[in-house]
Amino acid sequence: MSDIATFSGLARTLAEAGAAESCAAQASVLDARAAVEPAHRREPLRSGARGLRVAARILSQLARCERVAAFRPVGLRGALAAGHLALAEGRAAQAELVGSGVAEAAPRSAAGLRLVGQALFAQGKFHLAVRALRGALAADANDPFTRALHAEALWFSGERLAARCALAMLRSARRDDALGAALDAAIRSGALDGAGRPPCA
Repeated sequence: MSDIATFSGLARTLAEAGAAESCAAQASVLDARAAVEPAHRREPLRSGARGLRVAARILSQLARCERVAAFRPVGLRGALAAGHLALAEGRAAQAELVGSGVAEAAPRSAAGLRLVGQALFAQGKFHLAVRALRGALAADANDPFTRALHAEALWFSGERLAARCALAMLRSARRDDALGAALDAAIRSGALDGAGRPPCA
């Protein structure tokens, strides 16, 4: 099954459980916080609210029926599914915005920043992807998928030594890690040489 079909099915299920309405409600919460928090927090909160409204639109288009969600996590799970669907369909900037909304709504969760990092990576913004994935690791240092994404983003951003160190840490912590093994093999074989650099004119 393709990523698009997987995330589409998950997003539809969550939409029919009320995720669109929950995302819209959470967007309103972020807007309300933006009105009272310090100036440097206002734009990130407003941007996060826009991201959750984008997720709500994606989800409402997928739902075959509408229900009001009884609790907030349905909306955030729906937003993540909508963001991953947007990413799988090639709408990386939209996925980044949705991920930032989830990150603002649930700052203790790594999922929003991980989505932001994946979306930035897909746009070729490797240094920014490294920063977002560092934030995701600060929220969940033990997630091997985030660790592998972080190592790959470091490699593509040109931080080769840091990437090798990050990969070595991942491999030593998880001997059975298929992602780390595949990335390690790609680096060792030279398959990623030149990755992240602009093509020659």
